[in-house]
Amino acid sequence: MDQHIVTGRFEGRVAIVTGASTDPGIGTACARRLAEEGASVVINARGEERLRGMERTLQAQGLAVVACPGEAGSEGIATRLVDAAHEAFGGVDLLVNTVGGVPFVGSALDITRDDLLATVGLNTWPALALIQAAMAQGLADRAGAVVNISSGSPGKTTPTMAAYAAAKSALNALTRTLANDLGRRGVRVNAVSPGLTRTEATRDIWGSDGGEAAGRHILLGRLTEPEDVAAAVAFLLSSDAAAITGVLLDVDGGNHVDTGSWSPFSPNAIGQAGGAPTASGPRAV
Repeated sequence: MDQHIVTGRFEGRVAIVTGASTDPGIGTACARRLAEEGASVVINARGEERLRGMERTLQAQGLAVVACPGEAGSEGIATRLVDAAHEAFGGVDLLVNTVGGVPFVGSALDITRDDLLATVGLNTWPALALIQAAMAQGLADRAGAVVNISSGSPGKTTPTMAAYAAAKSALNALTRTLANDLGRRGVRVNAVSPGLTRTEATRDIWGSDGGEAAGRHILLGRLTEPEDVAAAVAFLLSSDAAAITGVLLDVDGGNHVDTGSWSPFSPNAIGQAGGAPTASGPRAV
């Protein structure tokens, strides 16, 4: 267990974490961190076999975790997740929305209407649907808190990531607007914006050397780890952040203040960090 974990900080609290079946992965790291700090956690992902495997792994570590498979954002899954939390643990207090991705990588001149709408939908609707379902079943009654996983892309102008940047910009706007709306009902809504993170979805970038080459382009000299993101998420969900809502917290090794122009999605990055990811992996955050 990480020495920085605050044991019992989430004792008696119930969390739902989407996109939590891959390791290394942001969703899995968040679920593990919350459970290690005392929360009971419902984990979700679209691939049932891998999700069940993660459920077994976390339970074997003595953590209170149950799996509820299904594609986040699909019809009825948000309600199923909230129902699962109520049935297994008696309610829901905390939401971590990690589902997102890059269905289209390329110039905005080449994107189709369907590509754009699919990208925006993937990065916004699963989070909003889960928030709606949780609010309908008492999230406000339990002084709930929500963290959405965004991206540093809206702050960049990488030509191949126009659709993704637009989608995460929409998620950021939703986060701030929901913070205003739900704050009056006692629910806090924040977002974490990771930089290039060492996850299964980005393995094409860091897998050849463990991220050493890509990390050299980051201001602090290393890639962001899923556990870095999970630590920020846990803080924003905790009572330590009781007066914080509507913020976007960058967890990116300083990338948002770096004046460098390197991007793993730029053509000139291919070969410098193991190659750029392809458009075939639509579930990265």
